Amino acid sequence: MKIIVAKSMGFCFGVEKAIKTVEELLNNGKKVITDGEIVHNKHVMNHLIEKGLRIVSKISKDADAVFAVRAHGIPKDKLEQLKRNYSKVVDLTCPIVHRLFKTAQEYSSKGKIIVFGKENHPEMIALKGYTPAIVTKKPFRTTEKKVVFLSQTTSSIEEYKKFVAEMIKMNDFEEVIYLNTICPVTIEREKEIEKLSKICDVCIVIGGKHSSNTGKLFQIASNNTKTLWIESQDELPNDVVKYGTVCVFSGTSTPISLIEDVIRKLKEMEGKDHGTNGIQ
Repeated sequence: MKIIVAKSMGFCFGVEKAIKTVEELLNNGKKVITDGEIVHNKHVMNHLIEKGLRIVSKISKDADAVFAVRAHGIPKDKLEQLKRNYSKVVDLTCPIVHRLFKTAQEYSSKGKIIVFGKENHPEMIALKGYTPAIVTKKPFRTTEKKVVFLSQTTSSIEEYKKFVAEMIKMNDFEEVIYLNTICPVTIEREKEIEKLSKICDVCIVIGGKHSSNTGKLFQIASNNTKTLWIESQDELPNDVVKYGTVCVFSGTSTPISLIEDVIRKLKEMEGKDHGTNGIQ
């Protein structure tokens, strides 16, 4: 069995910064509170919760606590509410996500904002707190004449292009502005998995089962070869050794330690290393 590991692996810079910041606060004895998953990875979240991170469903005044805004961002009015209720608010919104919010605000005067994304995703909920927008992944008919197309930062670039093309075909727009707001790191991983999945007998994508960017990688690879979506090495099937070439990929919220564990187990299952790009 030949093992090929993608070059772009592990946390993206936004996720890494968010996790390190929360860990530092907890290590310094701070009481840290947030309102959901800092990142979509249960192993990472379990680690932070064990260190003392608290997750609350409602905002309540706590002058002794630090509130950590998740990497997906938060609606503007809720951010202001947090600042009134906690001793300190640490905004861990990914810079790429922040840029999306700012772009949506800037272009709202140029046409109706239509965002290609999952309506109930935290990032999209936060965006609508900055400017009115239609969020959907399905093309639709509209009477709007001037529109601005944006995308959730973790969407597939090809799916986004198809969505915009279909929207233009279905409607009679007078003016269309198309902006690529997808995270360049996810685009890079998308291109790599598209290429490598065509030479692999099986692809293994490591990441949280509710992670949008991991799901995107899984879908792309599935179009070309047999693909497994796992959260840890414990989910590796015993018959993986029957495949000649195995390619390993990860979502942007997957820690290197989990990737190392998967590679280590593959090697134990008679795998031979052929290019792990520094991950041993």
